[in-house]
Amino acid sequence: MPVQYLNIYLIGFLGSVVAVIVGIGFSYSGMSELGFSVYRGMEMTTYYLDKNRYDLYMNAMVYCITFGAALMLILAVILIPSAQQVQKRMSATPYGTPAIGTPPSGIEAPPMEMEIPSYEEPQMTPELEDYSEDEGLGMAGLSDGDDSDVVSGNGRITDESHESFIRDHTESAVKFLMRKDLDDSELKPEDEQVHEEWQKRGLSRGKLRKHVMKMMDWDNIPEVAVDEILSQIREKISS
Repeated sequence: MPVQYLNIYLIGFLGSVVAVIVGIGFSYSGMSELGFSVYRGMEMTTYYLDKNRYDLYMNAMVYCITFGAALMLILAVILIPSAQQVQKRMSATPYGTPAIGTPPSGIEAPPMEMEIPSYEEPQMTPELEDYSEDEGLGMAGLSDGDDSDVVSGNGRITDESHESFIRDHTESAVKFLMRKDLDDSELKPEDEQVHEEWQKRGLSRGKLRKHVMKMMDWDNIPEVAVDEILSQIREKISS
């Protein structure tokens, strides 16, 4: 029902209720003024000042009560839906459940489609471990010799050796730092054995990483191919 018609209906209904109540009160007041009852022993006798007017007030009260009862019946007819109205309301939504005894509306609810979340396999990106506290393996028994070169020496590897290792043996330094070969494959067993020997002499991935980032002005090692990192470092060294 549109809003404007609903307002008119409510105003008319409330006005009718008020009119019925006022009519009954007015009729009862008139009847009280025109008649009075007197008890004579066990019997009650009613006397009328104006019998005709008294009857008019009484008929008016009867009419008001009858009108009020009719108004209640009309209201019940309007508010209580019929079987067709119930079926129409239930079929207005595809998910409505019809009441018991209501014939099917012929409109079936569309099937619910279950959405299966798609699983995307996470892409594994190589993460460099933080070896800032790594000072190498087995350094206690090594002395600071003059031969501290990482590749050709056999003494303890110093901080200056880390920097010269990057400049003089860039390919080996990148492979040691990234733990991968230049084609992003796993290191060969012989390379891993050499790297272990370097670590025993004091080669640290943490220090090597700091030297590389300082030289390249990087905040972090970029997640690109190993050969691309090697190419960028070589270009920086040659410039």
